[in-house]
Amino acid sequence: MGSPGDRRAPGHTRQELLDHTEPSTECSMPNPSLNSVGKRVGRLNGPDIVTGRTLYADDIQLQEMLHGRVLRSPHAHALIRSIDTRKARKLPGVVDVITAEETDGLSILARKEVRYQGDKVAVVVAENPDIALDAVELIEVDYQVLGSATDPFEGIAPNAPVAVRGAKNEDVRDENGKRYRNVAARDEIVQGDVDAAFAKADAVVENIYRAPYWHQTYMEPNSCTAQAQPGGRVTLWTSCQGSFNIRSAVADALKIGEGRLRVVPLEMGGGFGAKNRLFCEAHAVFASIRTGRPVKILINREEEFLDGHPAPGCWVRLKTAARKDGSITAVEGRILWDGGIGGRNGNLARLVGPYNVPNIRLEGFGVRTNKPTPGAYRAPGAPQTAMARESNIDALAHKLGIDPIDIRLKNAVRKGDRTSGGVTLPHDWLANTIKAAAKEARWGKTGLKKNQGMGIACGDWQNGSGPTNAFIALSEDGSVQVLTGQVDITGLHTVMAQIVAEVLTVPVGKVTVQLGDTDKVPYTSLSAGSKAAYSAGTAARKAAEGARERLLQEAADILEAAPADLELKGGKVSVIGLPSRSVTVADVASSAMDSNDGPVTGQWIVGKIPTYPSYSVNIATVEVDPGTGRVHLLDLVAAQDVGRALNPMLVEGQIQGGATQSIAYGMMEGMIYDEEGRVRNANLLDYAIPTAPDMPDIRTVLVEEGCEHGPYGAKGVGEPPIIPGAAAVANAIYDAVGVRVTELPMTPERVVAALDQARED
Repeated sequence: MGSPGDRRAPGHTRQELLDHTEPSTECSMPNPSLNSVGKRVGRLNGPDIVTGRTLYADDIQLQEMLHGRVLRSPHAHALIRSIDTRKARKLPGVVDVITAEETDGLSILARKEVRYQGDKVAVVVAENPDIALDAVELIEVDYQVLGSATDPFEGIAPNAPVAVRGAKNEDVRDENGKRYRNVAARDEIVQGDVDAAFAKADAVVENIYRAPYWHQTYMEPNSCTAQAQPGGRVTLWTSCQGSFNIRSAVADALKIGEGRLRVVPLEMGGGFGAKNRLFCEAHAVFASIRTGRPVKILINREEEFLDGHPAPGCWVRLKTAARKDGSITAVEGRILWDGGIGGRNGNLARLVGPYNVPNIRLEGFGVRTNKPTPGAYRAPGAPQTAMARESNIDALAHKLGIDPIDIRLKNAVRKGDRTSGGVTLPHDWLANTIKAAAKEARWGKTGLKKNQGMGIACGDWQNGSGPTNAFIALSEDGSVQVLTGQVDITGLHTVMAQIVAEVLTVPVGKVTVQLGDTDKVPYTSLSAGSKAAYSAGTAARKAAEGARERLLQEAADILEAAPADLELKGGKVSVIGLPSRSVTVADVASSAMDSNDGPVTGQWIVGKIPTYPSYSVNIATVEVDPGTGRVHLLDLVAAQDVGRALNPMLVEGQIQGGATQSIAYGMMEGMIYDEEGRVRNANLLDYAIPTAPDMPDIRTVLVEEGCEHGPYGAKGVGEPPIIPGAAAVANAIYDAVGVRVTELPMTPERVVAALDQARED
């Protein structure tokens, strides 16, 4: 049962397997000339976070502040016949009750139709949050319940319930000419002669895969506070991944000018892509404008599940063909994205992934369902598509008797190949990462016992880039202040400090990085898409280089030498070849204060920078109990092509965190909707997430081969680690017990069902 038994003898105990699981890092770009970049520096704001000094969104307290709470729909789909707010308005302490009727035609509250459980119906503003909650319960709404669409496959049926009345949908028809329902978007990829390739194939695999909505489960529920000023401007404090996109979204929602809004971003207690978008910010601003007082809205954990921005689910039918030598010749299939009320679509090319496939016919639908419109979750759409793609490739390997490593190496995009993102690869990044993962996992050399198995999966992500900035000023004591509009996630500001310290040759501890709000810095793009360190790191380096030039100019006057004859090293400027003729950075900065050219500063504003893909490879080792279906993850190797690790400790943390999230998606996580479209597990008691006993020590492998455009050769690292984990576990389960589980999460019940089905077949 399972794959060939050459890796099963002699059998090893779990402890013997764990003896080989010390966390490790493989770095191939040592550079002793660097003093700060590439070093394992702890987060500079870490002490403030762990001691409670960090200011979060819910810590904002203002005089005469009111509190808002939201009335939400209990139904997945219904018409609003009437809303009676009289009892709520009469409750002592209630200042305002806002329904769609009070919004002057804005679309921030449901007017006639609620489209998912948790849809916003009204906002109560009161003197304290308890009164606001009591008033919410006093609002009486008469609903006419309608049919709901909760599954993308069932939702496109010609006779399926309409998810959103009056919504514009695509005219797409089935083989009988009947129009599909609820298809908001459609795209396709057609390349080569797919039918001929399948006809000539030596092996063909076709499977159907399903994945559910998947919540980011960050620690900090969303909170925001708005304060309207007498002159018409409004200040908004919120937890977000980008202050300018929040400003634009609020302005658009309320039909006001962006210049009226100042958005102050605060430290995030987790986001993972969900906090790219609005929660209740527009409602807080609107309520503050109406009442003339500050208004805070805090949503609880249940509301986060009901009305957050979780990752989308999907239904996939995927068919893959290969020749005897393992060459993948064709991919054909359809993916139906569970797009919530917005019918959001996904990237169809991810079903092909980082492989050379000459013949492709793929179709993708964005399907409207009665759920909130999904958002980003770390490499949006990539873990779901990797599950289908990597499982099919694994199945082909077993069918052809080829090692799963070898089939991936044979088809991997290589140096000189052009990727689906339109770039030509300068290195064999993917192949090198596969080999590094296989070496660390001792692939083919580790004996496994019965019902144990190993599985591999790959992922790719081309990090983004976007407008960002860095402004640097040196104080008289030689300390360095950096101002940026780029929100700090996972230690970005620490990395920026390392880069600035490297250029100016000062200790990292002398660099302070501050986050500017929308009134203090130019437009800055989201901290998302693995672009923050890539883009803001570049801005920091360029700004520091400008400050360095200014330092050398000022020092030239002091030392009576030409700037070209000076060098900056170890916090001192000296004449090349005459180290005794030197002056400290602090002395130069102090002297500059009274100079004609003024203080030592530097600045850089970035637009866009060319980017390349990054690759991640996971190898999972599992043990399956055939009786109960329980899957025990024994070992996980997570290798990633990182360009250069600007801070290896932070990069390892990114990889370990992303891998944990991917494994959780594969084995336990997923939002459960009943037939009426209600969420059955909208809390952390029923929504399973992993704890320490669920995960082994993750062995990270950093494959360092520089990227020419990134700062010091770095690539974006946040997205790739979440992509391959679930698929690697699925392939390991097959290797262990010979069945393929195709629906996420791969719970014990689904494993048992697959085993039972295999016995019947």
